[in-house]
Amino acid sequence: MKISKPFVLLFLISFLTSCDNENFNDQLKISDKMPGKHIMEMEIDNEKDFYFVTSEIDTSVKFQPWSSSIPSKSYLSKRESETSDFEILDGNFVSADEIIFDKNNNLWARNGKTIYRRVGQIIKKILELSADDGLFNFFAVDKNNNIWAGGYTHGLYKIDSNLNVELFTPENSSLPKSSMTNIHIDSKNNIWIAMDEKGVLKISGNNWVWYNPTNSKVTSQRIWCLTTDVNNNLWIGTGFDNLPVSLMKFDGENWQTVKPQYDENNVLKGAVRKLFSNGDKLYVIAEQTNNMAFYKNQLLTFDGYSWTRNKQLPEDDGIADMVFDDFRGAVWVRTLNRGIYKFAK
Repeated sequence: MKISKPFVLLFLISFLTSCDNENFNDQLKISDKMPGKHIMEMEIDNEKDFYFVTSEIDTSVKFQPWSSSIPSKSYLSKRESETSDFEILDGNFVSADEIIFDKNNNLWARNGKTIYRRVGQIIKKILELSADDGLFNFFAVDKNNNIWAGGYTHGLYKIDSNLNVELFTPENSSLPKSSMTNIHIDSKNNIWIAMDEKGVLKISGNNWVWYNPTNSKVTSQRIWCLTTDVNNNLWIGTGFDNLPVSLMKFDGENWQTVKPQYDENNVLKGAVRKLFSNGDKLYVIAEQTNNMAFYKNQLLTFDGYSWTRNKQLPEDDGIADMVFDDFRGAVWVRTLNRGIYKFAK
């Protein structure tokens, strides 16, 4: 693998048609022509088009100033390129924490309780948790077009291409625990699941293997995220500010604690909350807290040889997500409060 160049910040949201009047203390819109006020989600579909879920306070609904719940309205919009007009696909979209596209380019959306599928202009509720069934924390699509979903729930859900729903629990399968924190599906269609403080589960067809602190060297700490690199190594993000382990690597046989060093041997601090892999690069996002609240983040990349810290992103704002755009040779980084940044890959 070659040693890659550091990130180059092209500009905050080259999507912009005009941003002079934007409030950078708020979650940015991409332009005044974009519906809504807050960017909740961004994805790129199989045809390379941009999709956005945005929201704003629903002023048509009256509520008391002391109410703990503020009514909001969500929009689903599409943009074919960085300079094309926005197309509002749904002016009353469902509340969505995450959207993905399946192999047929159908859009799926989820929030903590419900999973939806959108085909054409029709959006359909596919799965809804009851009040006692916990919350969804993730979903993903595998190479066979199955949707896998879980979180702080009563088990792991699988939705096949015919919309049949199967629930795996500790009672009817090799699932070690009902609660999970994250999922990753690798290039070989292996499904890796971070169990809630119980190691990592690997599903390869009908073969389920559970790596836990008793039978392996995997950490006993909570695992926040996981991904695999170009060499099929598994990486897991873990830790808190006061814990010694925040990043581990698994080569299929051995677990190794990794302490990234950058900028004259500075060591990464904080909990690794998000991990991504694209091409020959690993992207590591660590967060630090102060008085139990978010303090700052760091984004590092690893090319197989050296670690590089991104110095363009604001450290005092959280990173919500990263979208890898191979078609445009770009990485889109959605922050919590300062909009979307674009970097060269």
